[in-house]
Amino acid sequence: MLDRYNRPVNGVRISLTPSAKCNFRCIFCHMEGVYENTDTSMTPEEIERVMRVLKKFGIESVKLTGGEPMLRNDIVEIVERLHGLNFKEISMTTNGTRFPQLAKRLREAGLSRVNISLHTVDPQKFCWITGTRSVDGENRLRYTIDAIKAALDAGMETVKLNVVVMKGVNEDEIDDMINFVKAFGHDNCILQLIELVHEGEASSAEFFQKYYYNLGPVEEAIKRRAIKCVTRKLHLRRQYLLPENVWVELVRPMRNCDFCMNDSRIRITHDGKFKPCLMRDDNLVDFLTPMRSGASDEELERLFLKAVYLREPFWKPNDVRPLEEIVIDREDC
Repeated sequence: MLDRYNRPVNGVRISLTPSAKCNFRCIFCHMEGVYENTDTSMTPEEIERVMRVLKKFGIESVKLTGGEPMLRNDIVEIVERLHGLNFKEISMTTNGTRFPQLAKRLREAGLSRVNISLHTVDPQKFCWITGTRSVDGENRLRYTIDAIKAALDAGMETVKLNVVVMKGVNEDEIDDMINFVKAFGHDNCILQLIELVHEGEASSAEFFQKYYYNLGPVEEAIKRRAIKCVTRKLHLRRQYLLPENVWVELVRPMRNCDFCMNDSRIRITHDGKFKPCLMRDDNLVDFLTPMRSGASDEELERLFLKAVYLREPFWKPNDVRPLEEIVIDREDC
């Protein structure tokens, strides 16, 4: 289906836990690692029901996120239930700490892809970024590395390493990360470089100005090195194949109208609300309260259609980056 701006809506991103429910407390995130025991998250049955309704509208893919989705003890059941609805793709974003033990079971349950957060390969820096200060820092990094290996060994179709690039923190590690991925020797292991987003703790101007690192020049340098380039429909993201046989993808949402105009996902919060826009929280559409009050599937469909109607590009052509920041032309690589 299409929204008012003629953008297809064919993917759903579901937060399985509150943003604050995570065993890390990354400096750029949303107070992860600090959460109460009370939880208003959807049950596996409720997730299955709403996704069965959305499947009627042509939803093809599901991305599971958090917080940290692996903190849910019923994560395998959730994947199994979604797989039973015959989506083309079920993927997950995780910090990886609890992934190795369940990698094989998740793959068998129907998980096809996984994004694993790895913002540095330096053990001490890893502890600082993730808020997991410990003299055992190297072992904490090892948990994430073990998760990458487990995902590859389990036969995941794609394993992406998410790196939020920050000025003065890890912008000097990009080549190290490329070599890190190369060492795995898998074509389906992709390095994903992500610009810092102006939200959550990063919403303070001081924090953002201190750590924001424009990936424009980085993308231009990677483009020059690349031997192949493909453009994904989602956000018009480009993936570059380097001579090292490593794929690199860049995610640049800030002041990027291409990102918004090619966003085909709608988001669902952990507590059962449709979230029409990644960058906004003022137009959420609650469906869990009506569902728990006995709403029919037809009523849930109407709530979904309302959320689709509310979809609007956050960044529009008049909001694009200043000319000096636009370093990637509109031609094919």
